[in-house]
Amino acid sequence: MYTKKPGKLYTSSQVGKIKKLIPQKGRHRNADEGNVIFATPDKALASIFLVKNNNDSWMEIGYFNDIPYTVINMDKKEFIENDCGGSMYEVASNKFRFEANLGMGDKEWISNDPITVLNEQNYPSALNAMIENNVYVFFVNNETFTKIKRSKDHGFKIMSKLVAELTPEMHVTI
Repeated sequence: MYTKKPGKLYTSSQVGKIKKLIPQKGRHRNADEGNVIFATPDKALASIFLVKNNNDSWMEIGYFNDIPYTVINMDKKEFIENDCGGSMYEVASNKFRFEANLGMGDKEWISNDPITVLNEQNYPSALNAMIENNVYVFFVNNETFTKIKRSKDHGFKIMSKLVAELTPEMHVTI
């Protein structure tokens, strides 16, 4: 848990060259949030959101021991064929807030105000961006994905037996 507000946050988009981020209706954690911009102090977590059309129906996102992970219910080859990358934006945190009991707590900040972009980093590949930022990426089949989603430990026991992508040349288990 962060004891003070971080100076900068990161958010990702498949769209590049954005100068000002505008709150939009889309994902929300409760009906009262309205139009928001999501951001995080963790570049690794932001890199996961470079994945086009990511959603809970085929991706699981979380942390174990402060290590970010994503479980993708797709064949790695198919994922790579559809991987378009995107841009990660650095923004000032002054107009953002987090709610400890919603989403990922202090790893997930929101703003209802338009936000000026401070810096942009382009990534041709979301997978490579995640690996570069030390996200454990697991490609699994539908049966394994369903077991992870239904498990009481958020899939940790299952994932500890899987091989994660760490670099293009190397794999690791958690």
